[in-house]
Amino acid sequence: MKMFSKNIKHTILSLLLPFGMYFVYNSFKNLSEFEFYFFLFFFYFILLNIILFFTLNKVERISMIVESKPKYLILYEVIKYVLIVSFIFSTYYWIIYDYKKQNFINVIQGNKFEIFFDFYYYSLTTFIMNNASEIKPTTILSKFLVLSQILISFSSIVIYLSNHKDFGNFFKQIEDKINNK
Repeated sequence: MKMFSKNIKHTILSLLLPFGMYFVYNSFKNLSEFEFYFFLFFFYFILLNIILFFTLNKVERISMIVESKPKYLILYEVIKYVLIVSFIFSTYYWIIYDYKKQNFINVIQGNKFEIFFDFYYYSLTTFIMNNASEIKPTTILSKFLVLSQILISFSSIVIYLSNHKDFGNFFKQIEDKINNK
């Protein structure tokens, strides 16, 4: 039970912190360019720490699942990881787009929720499929952030697949069950 509450706390913190950072940014709307880039650097530092901590937490969680729990929970943890990391990066994209619209092109025009959802879709497709979205980064800053997400997604996939051969065995078992029917 203690481990469950710890995981819930970390997951909620990982989901709320990007919105908190957005509201901090929004409350200081009239930032100079230096202050904005300082804020972005600080946010990027926090972002990377959250993602690294979250990755380690999920790798540990999957190790515990492999040892004692049903294997379908591995898939649940991996999907949750992908969704949360995409959520964190979409918040970052949302902030830099809100600061300067020229950072991305082909973003849907609408209210802040629609724009955020468009960036979430972009972030999720960048993580999973190397981008099926119409959105394109145009500045060095936006390209750097997208590249960061691609590197994190690639390294996460390598970490999960290399450390958890049981993940592959889980899919092999499903395939065997399907073929035997």
